[in-house]
Order: sequence, then C-alpha cells, then structure tokens
Amino acid sequence: MRKVAVVGAGYVGLVTGACFAQKDNFVIIVERDISKIEKLQKGNVPFYEPGLDQLVTDAIINNRIVFVQNIADVLKHHPEIIFSCVGTPSMQDGKADLSAVWGVAKEVGQSLDRYCLFVNKSTVPVGTAIKVETIISKELKKRELDFEFDVASNPEFLKEGDALHDFLIPDRVVVGINSEKAKQILYSLYRPFIKQDEQFIVMNRESSELTKYASNAMLATRISFMNQLSLLADKVGADISQIKLGMALDKRIGPCFLNAGIGYGGSCFPKDVKALINTGEENDCEMSLVSQVDKINEDQKKWFIEHILNFYGKEISKKVIGIWGLAFKPETDDIRCAPSIDVIEKLLEQKAKIIAYDPVAWKNMKSIFGDKIIFKNTAKEVLEKSDCLIVLTEWREFLNSKIQNFCLLKDKTVFDARNIFDPFIMKNNNIKYFSIGRNNINNIKKDLDFLKTTKEKQPGSCI
Repeated sequence: MRKVAVVGAGYVGLVTGACFAQKDNFVIIVERDISKIEKLQKGNVPFYEPGLDQLVTDAIINNRIVFVQNIADVLKHHPEIIFSCVGTPSMQDGKADLSAVWGVAKEVGQSLDRYCLFVNKSTVPVGTAIKVETIISKELKKRELDFEFDVASNPEFLKEGDALHDFLIPDRVVVGINSEKAKQILYSLYRPFIKQDEQFIVMNRESSELTKYASNAMLATRISFMNQLSLLADKVGADISQIKLGMALDKRIGPCFLNAGIGYGGSCFPKDVKALINTGEENDCEMSLVSQVDKINEDQKKWFIEHILNFYGKEISKKVIGIWGLAFKPETDDIRCAPSIDVIEKLLEQKAKIIAYDPVAWKNMKSIFGDKIIFKNTAKEVLEKSDCLIVLTEWREFLNSKIQNFCLLKDKTVFDARNIFDPFIMKNNNIKYFSIGRNNINNIKKDLDFLKTTKEKQPGSCI
C-alpha cells in the first residue's frame, strides 16, 4: 500500500483519489472547505459523476481515504507521491491561470522534510514542471534544507460522465519525468490499471504537458470540422449524418467526435484550445489551425441561435421556448461553457419566456439565471407548456421520446442542436424540424426503397 496525497477535491482530484484508493492505496485528500469535507465524509460528492459517490463511500468505510484541510497536515502522513489536481481556468487573455499550481508548490516546499515525488495532474502549459521544481527548491533553501525530490507531469484524460472507466481502465497513462526513480514510482502505482506495458508512455516533461493540449485540440478540431461541414451540407442538399457514416468507416478516420452539433463546451476543450493558442503566441509559433477551431465553435453557436430568431422574427418575444438539456454533454451536471448558456442569454434578450428541463444540471443553471427560467421536473412537462422545443443535450431519456409527444408543442416545432431525431419521421408526422446539416430532406428522393422501409410514419402522429 502506497501513501498518495491529492491536493484538490474537485473533479480530477476526487476521481484520482477514489480510483487510487480502489486499488488499495492510502489516499490523503486536501480540501480547505470544512463543510465540503463533512459532506464528502458522508459520501456526498459535490458534482454529478456516475458511480463516484459509491467509490468514495467505499474508500472511506475501508479507511483508504482521509480528508485534511491543508498541505502541512498531508505531509504529516509522509506520502511518497503528491498529486496536484487544482484548477487552471482560463484568464481573459486565454492564458491558463496557474496561481493555484504555484500556491501548492510553495506550500509543499514550506513543509516537505524528505524525498517526495510531486506530480502535476492539472492541465498546465509547457514549462510548468520546471517552474514548480524551482519554487519547491527555493522554499527548501529558505529552510536550509537540501534533499532529493522529483517533479513529474501526469496529465489526466477523463471524460465527464465516464471518468471512472477512463481512470480504472485507461487507454494510456502518460508520464513526463526526468529521473529513473520517478519513472519506477509511477509505473508501480499505475501497474494495476494497465493491461500492457505499452500503455505506460514515458517522455520528458515538456512533451507530456503538450500531449494533453494536443489531444484535446485534436478532438475539438474534429468537432469543429464537422460543424463547419454541416453548414455546407445544408447549402448543397447533403445529409451530414450520412457523410459521417461515409467517413467513419474509414479506419484511418473512425467515428469518434464526428457528430455535428451546436459546438463543444465544458471545462476542458474551450480553455485548453485557448491555452494552446496562447502558448503558440508566447513562443512565436502561431497555432492558426487551432485558432480557427475556436472561432468555428463560437460561430456555430451564433448560427444556431440566429436560425431560431430568423424563424420567429419579432414574434419571438411572444413565444414560450422549451429547452431539453442544459449540461454541456450528457451524464454530467457541468454547465461550464455550455452552449445552453449562450442560447438562453440571447433568448432572454429577445424577451422570450423559457421553460427548461435537465435531469441533473438544472440546479447549476438556476444558480446563474435564477427565476428568469422556469424549470420543470419532466421532459413532457416542457412540451405541454411550450410553443417550440430546443434540444441542447442528448440525454438518453430524450432519444426514445414518443413522436406523439411533440404534438403537445403549440407550434409543433423542434430545433435539434444535437441531431438526435430523424428528420424524415418528424416531417412525416407534421413536425417542423430543424437540425444541424440535415435540413434538406425535400431535396432527397423519398421514393427510394430503403427510405420507404426505414422511415415509416409513426403511430400517434400530429396529422
């Protein structure tokens, strides 16, 4: 059993701590908010991540996780490894705010009294590990201490909504190190999680730091590419969903992150794309492609909102707009950079009334908009009270919606930002349906045999 310290009980820190504890390590988690510690000790996780609450509860019951309020208390347990999992949000200029990272390094240097491996797990720009090393060394020198320690980089690759699987059964574990000792410690720690040694990828610290940004920027690029292509598909009478299929079966391309929609959001892609752009600027190496990815993402949200406003014109102020989904993606309550915020703000500017439903994210949205939005307890309640519907998150419960329920909408109109419904079925049941890159069904020959057999009219239509 190793002693592992985790600084930060946020999304990355709590998942990291709980998963290491699940593999029989003893984990000490730093959380300064005593009220948050009290909730965590009862198994109440402050955000939604399927299965995490039970994993934390089990670890507490089995005495594999304890919570402390400061780093000095952590070091009393003499951990062999300290993971820094603090936030690195974007500042106004796009740079990552590293103040919390520097603060952790300074406190560690002020209390460390023996060898320890310090690991940056937060998403940080290139060169952060070297600066952390300098900060710790400076604090040790002030205390007239001189002993060995290591600083490594170990970026996380967690998908919100599936984070436990990603940590416990990872595609790969990337570590940036500058000593054999650090390599052996991290390999020993992660060995229970990997099936093959090839999954444990060792590189220098700069490469590791850049790998995280590169991975997220690539995924964001795929999303923005499909979103821009969807606009062309609408112009020329093509179907973006069929284009995706034609691309995805190419093994060199594959199907992941090729869904056209309103754009990406969340805590990672937006800030990491901007941070990579900024890193390029600081090193006189323009990230022109990544800059366009960011611009396309913002333009896609504007395009979708304008589509709704153009449809209703001045009548929008008289409409009750229903919204399904507020989180930036399903299986999370995270609304950071969620497209729903942009949509809601613009509709409120136009004096529209908004009724919304999201199974878990509604409380977070209420903290932003308060009583400006009416929140309902079910998806069907939204349909019963609205003129039209906007779909902004592809929650599973929406996917199997009965077609007749859309007849409850006064205008029988649906704006689908996630392409979860079939435009042929919607049209054949007298629903006005607007999606992303699939708005030209009148230009597609509907008398083809495969369309006749697969796009049949559903029972309970509005006709």
